[in-house]
Amino acid sequence: MNEALTRTQRNASAKDGKSLTPGERAAAWLMPSLGDALFICVFAFGLIGLQGSILGIDGDAGWNIALGLMTLRGGLPRTEPFLSTMLGQPVVHWEWLSQVVYALGYLLGGLNGVVAIASLLVALTIRGLYGALRRRGMSPLGAAALACLGGALVMLSWTARAQLFSLLFTLWWGEWLWRYWRDGARWRLWLFPAVTALWANFHAGYLGGFALLGAATALAFALPPDRRVSRPGEMALALAGSILATLLTPWGFDYWRHVIAFARNPLIPLLTQEYQSPNFHQGLERLFLALVFALVGAWLLAAWRAGGRGVEPLGLTLCALWTALAFVYVRFVPLWPLICLPYMAQALVSVRSAASLTKDAAGWQGWRGRVMTWLAAGAGRLAALSRRVDVVDRMLRGALWSVIAVALGAALVANGGALPGQSRPLVSAHWDTTRLPVAAVAVLRREGIPRGRGFNPYEWGGYLDFALPGYHVFIDSRSDVYSSQLLSDYLTITEVKPGWSHLLDQYHIAWALIPADAPLRQALALSGWRCQAEGNDGVAALCLRPANTTPGLERAGGKVNDQESLWRRTTGIVW
Repeated sequence: MNEALTRTQRNASAKDGKSLTPGERAAAWLMPSLGDALFICVFAFGLIGLQGSILGIDGDAGWNIALGLMTLRGGLPRTEPFLSTMLGQPVVHWEWLSQVVYALGYLLGGLNGVVAIASLLVALTIRGLYGALRRRGMSPLGAAALACLGGALVMLSWTARAQLFSLLFTLWWGEWLWRYWRDGARWRLWLFPAVTALWANFHAGYLGGFALLGAATALAFALPPDRRVSRPGEMALALAGSILATLLTPWGFDYWRHVIAFARNPLIPLLTQEYQSPNFHQGLERLFLALVFALVGAWLLAAWRAGGRGVEPLGLTLCALWTALAFVYVRFVPLWPLICLPYMAQALVSVRSAASLTKDAAGWQGWRGRVMTWLAAGAGRLAALSRRVDVVDRMLRGALWSVIAVALGAALVANGGALPGQSRPLVSAHWDTTRLPVAAVAVLRREGIPRGRGFNPYEWGGYLDFALPGYHVFIDSRSDVYSSQLLSDYLTITEVKPGWSHLLDQYHIAWALIPADAPLRQALALSGWRCQAEGNDGVAALCLRPANTTPGLERAGGKVNDQESLWRRTTGIVW
């Protein structure tokens, strides 16, 4: 039904297009469509509106940029470059290609370039979602509204991290699976291993793609032969080929050993919020819950209108799977609209038309009839407006405006964020000074880093990897690279559990840069450590071990230390 409706709309727009003069057709090619306008708005909102907030508060953007720069300057590092407790040990950087892309953005325009890359990825995702909704037969206005609601959930992951690349890959994966399910074109299946080979070098989100393809394959085997468009055996081969394609990374079989070890670490959910369940007391999580109920409602209405046959088995299977995952882990919530909203649109298109409402209204009497008549009239006016917008939108081919928007954004970033002839930058991305030790880092760079091994909190490590290269962090937010023992010891120290002081001795901690209001600061002060505010913003405190227990705690003579020269040669960062 949706395909027939879409075909009819396309034919109508083509018919109207023939009545245009050559000048009007040329203008139609130059004017942006609603989808292009949506892309431009999202891209501008991220680059100019959000700016530095896209860098996040967990420091992930910092180590992503730093690793990318190291790869560009000296090749892909095979050993640990940051953690003082694992320095030089073999390690797998499984998101290396996304880090290279962010590093290229940084080389183009500093932090503004990183923000531009992240904004472009999200804009492409929401534009792609809009296109998926339109392919289901939804009107331009309805598709734009639903894409904006989905975009609000995507914002949960809108920070400059590798997972933004999985947004695009997941959307593509779901769309091509839907297309194969409808037309059975065999060649589509072999795109999945090819995409996996690329996806595995950007981000581990391909595991979600495997879950989707695996669920669709199981459904194909479960359906009776007379209801199959797909070929279950070939789908199973495509899944196996996709799994083998993950070996096409710089790490080979070590990649999977790394993934399995990470998945078996029971302490990861304790520090990583995205591996926890959604908090439905917050606004975006409530929106997610509302959309889940809306999806179920649309399916129920579609089934009622079609006598129980209005819900597509593939959509029911994939959306049920992903909704269950999203209720367990909040990291799946930003991906939920990319998979499920197209099936909601498909159900909504088939539910009711203005004509059916008018017919139903004739069967009601009294106030019910008046309500139905009012609904029918409103639906009729909205449908007429949607048809007019649809006809116009299908004639427009203004993708050039999206290209111009990206080019202008790149020029703005390359010019230091300022418009030509302007001294005040329009884009000026900075790290969050209220959540990260920006002022403290400035002091340490000016006065020198204390000698010996330091201690820092998990959420600051990634930022320090980038901003304080002379310091090898105790821990950062790359929870996949260190052992569960180190993570357990870190929790013992920060939560001041029994044995915390002994662990500081065991790890030879000579100083600590920690939040000013952390319980650990009070515990260190009571233990004789000398703690003072570092910077004038009240964010961080520097605590030094008593000199009589660990000698050589003086600062390094007003400079970071000799390791910075090596870092500069490796990454190319100039301070």
